[in-house]
Amino acid sequence: MHDSIVPTSAFLPDIKAFQSMQCGTRLNFGVEALNGCWDALKNGRADLVIASGEGPLAGGYALAQVGSIDFIFCVAPNHPLAKLPQPLTAADLLAHTAIVVADSARTLPSRTVGLLAGQNRITVSSMRDKIVLQKAGLGHGSLPRAQVEKELQNGELLTLQTELPRPAGPMWLAWRTDDEGAALKWWVDRLNRQLFPGLLNQ
Repeated sequence: MHDSIVPTSAFLPDIKAFQSMQCGTRLNFGVEALNGCWDALKNGRADLVIASGEGPLAGGYALAQVGSIDFIFCVAPNHPLAKLPQPLTAADLLAHTAIVVADSARTLPSRTVGLLAGQNRITVSSMRDKIVLQKAGLGHGSLPRAQVEKELQNGELLTLQTELPRPAGPMWLAWRTDDEGAALKWWVDRLNRQLFPGLLNQ
């Protein structure tokens, strides 16, 4: 299970290496957002996750930080915020629609990032959809720098300064400690490396 911020295609080399061993273990890759990965790990729907944010307090899993992601506040060049003086204030942001990714957690509390109370919003299911809507000028929000470098270079997105910039976010590899299978150990050993931000460029 991995956070929707990461495309499944980023794991193609790992999947090919695992399949080449022909060990008979079936792979099931799922995508969740925000607390959704932690929820899947806690409730046994996943044996291993790549997740953002902080995990649940209840034990039963081990973790390793596998990097962090820098976020930048972005809008399309034709968005009204692009014409305002910087840094943008909370009032500036509140006056315009935010694009947010929905938390897919089922039992853990939902988490929101960068959303102001009472703010008009459009909610999407993945970071890729968020980027598409922001490129279309339909709203604003923070995006992973590594995923929008092309859009910044060709002018489809602009980065703006805000009074309260979003800090870099840690990314975690976490796995259940009640599973001692060889396949899980292989994946833990394989993915316990500096994955971010490089994985976002895949």
